[in-house]
This record gives sequence, structure tokens and C-alpha cells, in this order.
Amino acid sequence: MKRIMVLLGVMLFSLSLLAQGNIQNPFLWKVTKEHRQFYLFGTMHLAVPELQILPQSLTSIINQSDHIYIEVPMDVATQLKASKLSMREDGKPLKEILPSKLYHACDSYLKSLSPYMRLDFFDKMKIWAISSTLGGLKTHLAYPNLRPIDKIIYDYAKAHHKEVRGIETIEEQLGIMDTFTRQEQLLGLESTLDQLTTQEDLTDRLKSYYLQGESKPLLAFLNSTLYQIPKYKSLEDKLMQRLLYDRNVRMARRIDEVVAKAPHDRYLFAFGVMHFLGMKSVIGYLKTYGYRVERLK
Repeated sequence: MKRIMVLLGVMLFSLSLLAQGNIQNPFLWKVTKEHRQFYLFGTMHLAVPELQILPQSLTSIINQSDHIYIEVPMDVATQLKASKLSMREDGKPLKEILPSKLYHACDSYLKSLSPYMRLDFFDKMKIWAISSTLGGLKTHLAYPNLRPIDKIIYDYAKAHHKEVRGIETIEEQLGIMDTFTRQEQLLGLESTLDQLTTQEDLTDRLKSYYLQGESKPLLAFLNSTLYQIPKYKSLEDKLMQRLLYDRNVRMARRIDEVVAKAPHDRYLFAFGVMHFLGMKSVIGYLKTYGYRVERLK
């Protein structure tokens, strides 16, 4: 009997820790201007066990909100569009698209993850889409049934009958990648493969800094990973400008427009955390619109 009671106590204690979640210091901000008030939450696009439970402070805000905005909608129709937008229409196999050395290097990396995987599984994908897929494949294979925080927020909000929209369309978001030339996309794939096969796996460190909720160490770490290899510098500059800084301008403008239409409604905007950090962030632009921004603890 005593053994059973001890085991039961351990189980209940473990469940209580699980219920609290692992994000003890969420990237959560309160934004105000005159009669307007809304919240920002920084996500991380990793589907790992530590990020499966939303912080109680965030679920409380979702429960009280009238409108939830994430980066792009996460319904089935949008997922189908994303899949279509990631595919080439030239009908050529990847062996005719990729340089031979790069093709075999990608194929070898896939086989290192699983002996059943081959690069020709991705024959119809655009080059940038292959880079994106390879970048997250190891984590996906480790945790195939887990969701990134953005999807957890989407599902939770929908289950609580909240309106959930995207601040961008999937065409806008993925269309950015099509603005890069073929040579740039090849260089991007080479860079991704180089990171995956010869450099440190960044996932654990990114996850650790995110869970700690400390913006300066996270920014410093991410900045330290850029511009380390000269041949990738120009591409990294372009990626940062188009994927982050340009979108930050658009996101901040749309937030202001959305809130201005119904200033007394309650809003939550949940985007990747890097959109809220640094000088050219969404928060920085909102401040130029006259908003006051306060990090919640």
C-alpha cells in the first residue's frame, strides 16, 4: 500500500509540473494607445515536447480575446495552398535541377536520418521548399505527432470558438521565397545542408533561450549564427531583409489597421518571436505609431 501511495504521489507531482508547462517566462507584451489595448505573443516554430503546453497567462488572454491573429491561417485549405505553392511545375526530376554534388549530399543526409528516405521523394518540390523541409525534418521525425506553438494556439482558440485569422496570406508569405533567383535558392540549400551536417545543431540552444524568455541572449545567439561563412553573407542579408524586416513593417501596419477598425475589441497577435525583437521589430514600428508596449512577467 505504501509503495502504491508513493508512486501515486510521484505521478500527481509529475502531472502538476506538466500542467504548468515549460514556458515559465513567455514572450508576452501588453500594448496600449488611448482606448486601444491588445497583446503580442512571440512563438517559436518548433514542434518539440517542451513547447506543447501554452502558458496560463497566454490561455487567459486567448479566453478573453475577441480576435486571434497568427502569421497565416492554419486551416486545411491554407495547408493545401502551401503544398501547391511549394511545388515546381517544370516536370523535371531534381537530378536535372540540382548540381550533382549537392544532390548526392542532400540524398546522403536524408539516408543518415533514415535508411528508407531518398531525395527523389521530394522530386516536385521547389528548391527553397527542400531547404525548409530538410531544416525541420530531424525534429519532425523525432516527434511526428507534435504541433508547433502556432498550431496549438490556433487549435485552442478554435476550440474556444474564437475568431482566428492570419495577418498575412500564405501566398504573401511563401511568395517571398519565389523572389530569390535559382542560384540564390541553390546557395540557400547548400547553406542549410552545411548547417545540418557540419555545424552545431541549433535546436536545443534555441529552445533553451526561448524557454528562459530572455530576449538579449536569444538575439545575441541568433546574430552570432549569421555571417560566419563569407559566401553566404549576401544571401543572409537578403533573407533577413525580405523574411523579417520587410514583413515586420507590413505586420505592424496591419495590426494598427485591424485594431483601429474596432478599438474596443480585444486582440491577440501571435507571431514568431523574432518579429518582436530588435531595432526593426514589429514592436519598434508600433512604438512609432504611438503605442506603449510593456513586457509582461
